[in-house]
Amino acid sequence: MKPGGVRSKIITNSALILLIVASAVLYTGLASLELAQSVEILFQNNQLMEDIRNSLAKTDESLTAYLSMKSSDALKEYIKHSTRLADNARRLNREIRADDSLLLQRDLSGLLGGFLADTEASVAAKRGRDVATYTERFESAERRLQHIYYLIDRIQGVFISDSLAAFSGFNSMVTSVLVTNATLVVFATLMGMTILVNFSYRLTEPLAKLALAAEALGRGDYDHDLPAPGRPDEIGVMAASFASMRESVRLAFEEQKAKADLERSLMEERVRLLDMDHKLKDAELLALQTQINPHFLFNTLAAGQQLALSEGADRSGDFMENLAEFIRYALKPPSRSVRVSDELECVRRYIWLLRLRFGERYSFQVDAEDDTLRVETPALVLQPLVENAVGHGLAKREQGGTVLVRTFMEDGEAVLSVEDSGDGMSSEEIERIITEGTGDDEPTGAGIGLRNVIRRVSLATDGRGRVELNSTPGHGTIVRIRLPAEGGIR
Repeated sequence: MKPGGVRSKIITNSALILLIVASAVLYTGLASLELAQSVEILFQNNQLMEDIRNSLAKTDESLTAYLSMKSSDALKEYIKHSTRLADNARRLNREIRADDSLLLQRDLSGLLGGFLADTEASVAAKRGRDVATYTERFESAERRLQHIYYLIDRIQGVFISDSLAAFSGFNSMVTSVLVTNATLVVFATLMGMTILVNFSYRLTEPLAKLALAAEALGRGDYDHDLPAPGRPDEIGVMAASFASMRESVRLAFEEQKAKADLERSLMEERVRLLDMDHKLKDAELLALQTQINPHFLFNTLAAGQQLALSEGADRSGDFMENLAEFIRYALKPPSRSVRVSDELECVRRYIWLLRLRFGERYSFQVDAEDDTLRVETPALVLQPLVENAVGHGLAKREQGGTVLVRTFMEDGEAVLSVEDSGDGMSSEEIERIITEGTGDDEPTGAGIGLRNVIRRVSLATDGRGRVELNSTPGHGTIVRIRLPAEGGIR
């Protein structure tokens, strides 16, 4: 560092001003530390008490709900809140100390332990259907609960009393602290202003000239005159360096412009190559959003609940198993490829659920050739077609109808077919569905599942696979998915 240079002057003047300001801040900080510590302790202790109070209330509430209804959800809530309550209890003091607050915490810790022991015993007795035991332990837990709330109120009262005492002692020092701090701040401000005005005038005049040259450089003027370096200090060095930098910027700008032209052409090519991937991701997202019909889930779950209440557990267990397996399969990433056998298993579970919901109103048949079972197919292409057949083709037919699912080999391709005896579609509607399924626009409206299947089959097979629709109004619909038998799915 050059003696008498700009840096040494800035450091010397700044250090003097900072020393005065630091003295004022340090004095104020030390005086405020005691209050801050008191407030922090009060906040932490009160927060702990509030956490214990909330966990206690929720534990009691969920326990009461479980003992009343024996709900699995209530039991989960009880376990979650009782665990949190136990964790908070371990944060309390458990030693004997000469402090009222700590002694009360020790008593509270013991009561919480007893409360949790009673609740655990009550839950265990409820599971074992021991009515007398879980009633006795629950009543014991409720008695302990009142004592716990009383202790929490006392502990919070002690916390507040101690903090108010500390605040009162600090409040008596506030006036003298403020007067001393104000004197130091005024003195530091006046001295700092005097030093800064004198120093800034001698520093900024040559810098202003240099700024004009920098402004011209920002406009792209690389030939603007620079101020003559007339000082043997850092500003003179800065002027010379700026001249060198300006020339470097000019050369770099020209080079960067050439690179930008090249990168632009490369980016256009990259956008073209990524276009198909973007379309596939859009189709996958849409498939994930539409693969589960919420109305279907609601109705089938309602049917499951009625079965559980009205008959034995075997059929209800089958219902829950098929529904869970179907949902698990449907919620996996739609971009994956699966075997036709897996897709058929998903359809069979879906048909089982439809039969549970509609009874004998609709007839379903699944016929699969063995040669097709190991062929790779995009996931979730058959279930949306079956759903469309029931939800659109057969929905308005009170007498019901038939849905036939078939897989067979034809001309070296695996054919996945869904046929219904429903209302059918017009040629204009078929053309619109095919157009939307193969276009770039997002499919909307009725038949969104079929449109999405068309798009995903085309993208997943690089155009080698396709979907065919044959339908006549009033005479049903046949949807066929044609897939390459080998190496067709990416």
